[in-house]
Formats: sequence, structure tokens, C-alpha cells
Amino acid sequence: MKQLKLVEKYLNLKDLLASTIFMVGIISLNIFVNPGTLAYVGSIVLLAIPLAFLGLAETLVLITGEVDMSVGAGMALANVIPVYAYLYQGIGDYRFILLHLAVGLAIGIINGILVGLIRVNSFLGTLATSTIWTGLALMILHKPEGPIPSWYYGLFMYGFWGIPIVIFGILVFIALWFLFRLNKASIHFYASGSNPRAAFIAGIDVNKIKLLAFVIDGLLVGLAALFITGITASGDPNIGGSYTLSAILAAVMGGAKFTGGTGDGVATLFAAVGLTFTKNLIFSLGIPFYEQDIVNSFIILVLLAIVIYFKGER
Repeated sequence: MKQLKLVEKYLNLKDLLASTIFMVGIISLNIFVNPGTLAYVGSIVLLAIPLAFLGLAETLVLITGEVDMSVGAGMALANVIPVYAYLYQGIGDYRFILLHLAVGLAIGIINGILVGLIRVNSFLGTLATSTIWTGLALMILHKPEGPIPSWYYGLFMYGFWGIPIVIFGILVFIALWFLFRLNKASIHFYASGSNPRAAFIAGIDVNKIKLLAFVIDGLLVGLAALFITGITASGDPNIGGSYTLSAILAAVMGGAKFTGGTGDGVATLFAAVGLTFTKNLIFSLGIPFYEQDIVNSFIILVLLAIVIYFKGER
């Protein structure tokens, strides 16, 4: 019983079970429709890693009662700047990696100042910065360009220290989530989202917590960009696409609520994998390429509506 309570302390078993069922169900449906899917399950899971990090970024912000509408555009900006620096400035060493994280951190700080300090509505504020990030990305690279440093692309081809990059990404994700949950600051995140007034009375600086949430959010956006750069081997100003909506859905399916105070990283990871296989299923069904984004976005909206309905947030 003690072990179960310890697990429940760091994992939301109800949401974890729901997201696991969703993930396993969608993967099974993919294999049923196209048995050949078994041969490249690892590749599809790798495609889910950027979404998982964006979902985790969204989870941390939603826990505090806010939302970030700019994660997709932020990832695109954090993707194109390092690639531009490599192609036109010759920066192809370790700084190539640091640039992804630095851009993400800058994005997080700006969003955090707007929401946590100036107290701009997070939906409107990050919707505005999303447009700015997209515009900047298009100014830097007008179209997809490559290549990227060969050593970095090699990590995605051959792994990191003998570890397949997909496994490495999952391990980093889980480590970051438990690092957050084991830190006493996580209690302040949940308290600030569930009851801001009570948290303030208890001595928690709610606005500072929200600022911190967006800063971490930005770093996770940078991590997502690192993976999307390696996967695509290019810089693409339009790569953000429907990532923001998908990240929000992954976070909500992982237990987060728009009212704040809840959220589970591991469940978000499973939801992100399930959503990526959902997109693959659309492809396997032979839906024309130019219609796939429409169908995928429709499915995301339907799933989001269903999850919100059953969570009682209407």
C-alpha cells in the first residue's frame, strides 16, 4: 500500500492509464491497417519526441493555470536560427546545440515576463508572440534549408554513446519530469494553479512561479527544436504547423486542466506518442497529402472536445 501511494504521489494513475490505453489502441490500429508499421515503430516514436517535449512544456504552464499558444512557432524559430548560423556563419560546433536552447530560453523569458510580471492574459499574450516568432522565422529562412552539421545528423542515424536517439530522448524526458516532481518547487506550481489566492496567503509568489514555468517551458521548446532539427536535417520556418494544438491536447490528455493544478508528464508522453501514431494512421489510410493536415486537425479538435467534456471543464 505504501508503494502504491508513493507511485500515486508522482504519477496520476488514472490519466496514465487513459493515455496508455489510447497509445496502445492507436498503435494496434496502425498495425491492423498496415502490418508493415511494425518495422518502423521506433521511427514513429522518434517523431513523437518533439511533440512530447512541447506537451511537457504545455503541461508545466497549464499546471500553474496558464497556457502557451506559441510553443509550435517557438520551436520553429529555435530550429531556423541555429541552422542559419551554421549555413551562413559557419557555427557548427557545440554552439549549434546551445543556440537551440538559448533561443528557447529567450522565448520563455519573454513570455514569462509578459504573463508573470506584466500580467498579460497568457492566451492573448502568447498568441501575439506566436505571430512574432513565426514572422522572425520566415525573415531568417524564407523556405526550408539544409544541411545541418554531419556530426549532429550522425547522432540521429547512429545514436548517442551507443544509445538509439529515440531511447535517449525518452530517458531525457522522463528524467526531466521526475527532476521536476522530486523538487519541492513543483508543490508551488500545483498550488499556484489549483488555488492562487490560498497559495499567495501561504507565502508563495504566484507570479514568480508563473514566470519560472514559462522559462522552463522555453527550455523545453529549445529541446523540442533540437530533436526536430535532427529528424528533418534542416531548418524550416513553417515546421511549427499544428504542433501547438497537438501539444495542448497531449498535455490535457495527460491530466492537465485549463483551470490549473493538475498534470502528469509521463501520461503526456504516452499521449504524444498516440497522437503521432494517429497522424501516421491518416497517412496509412491513403488520405491525399493536401487533406491530411485538415483531417489531423479535425481529429485533434474532436479529441480535445471529448477530453475537456469528460474532465468537466466546460
